[in-house]
Amino acid sequence: MADTQQLGVFLLATSGMAMTALGLDRHWLDLVGRRRAVSHRHAFPLRLAAVACWAGALILAITNDGTAIGVILWITALTTGAFAVALSLTLLSLRKPRRRHAAKEVR
Repeated sequence: MADTQQLGVFLLATSGMAMTALGLDRHWLDLVGRRRAVSHRHAFPLRLAAVACWAGALILAITNDGTAIGVILWITALTTGAFAVALSLTLLSLRKPRRRHAAKEVR
């Protein structure tokens, strides 16, 4: 049962990091592909849901492992989630075809 709860902590933390990244203009444009930036109507609920995920992960970690170890587990989950999201965004951006600009010849 404890392993399932720890997995839940890591999944909530990673989901929160992904929602935070999607709430930023740069990552919104990279992932959604629209020419306009993320609107406040979309960004605010994403950021609010991210905070809710982080709070849920903290509560789950503390109730499972106690305050001292729970906070350490939560911080570790946040760090791991941030790394996983950053790696995913990097790999996704490498898959996209790059625009080639017309090369100017210098003579």
